[in-house]
Amino acid sequence: MSVRRRDVPALPPGATLRRDPVLVPLSQDHHHALVQSLRLREAAAAPSSPGPAAQAFLDHWRSAMLGHFADEEEALFPSASGVFPEGERRLRAEHDELRSLVTLLKEAFDRGTDPRALMEEIGWLVHDHVRYEERAYFERVQDALPAEALAEVGRAIDAHRAARSAVGACDVRPRPRG
Repeated sequence: MSVRRRDVPALPPGATLRRDPVLVPLSQDHHHALVQSLRLREAAAAPSSPGPAAQAFLDHWRSAMLGHFADEEEALFPSASGVFPEGERRLRAEHDELRSLVTLLKEAFDRGTDPRALMEEIGWLVHDHVRYEERAYFERVQDALPAEALAEVGRAIDAHRAARSAVGACDVRPRPRG
């Protein structure tokens, strides 16, 4: 299976991203998603059983990523509507694609079939999705919105996270052994 990579803007050498405080909780979630992405890709390439990494990712998916997607789709995107419509469309489409791929991963795991190709595909999609969101979408949103509108985005995200009892960043479990 050939992995489909997505277009991600490069950072200029030495550049760092500065995140507006209202977007920091989502960026912290992204860090944890990138850790899971790397673990999936490493396990897909390793000769040992990919099961522990696949299960750890599925646990993280249920406990953190689904809620994070809801934070974006139900709080961030509506609050930042119209700022970067093509970016929002891409992110929503990738959320849907990830949901489909994760369903396939669960099915492969349940059937006992080799999930490595799916793990690699999901790992790269999560990686490219997060990098695009951080480097393109978040940058555009925080540059385009005035301070009060950004504050409203922050209030919407905080309210959404509080409603689902997810205050602060998601947790990452230790790397599975074996």
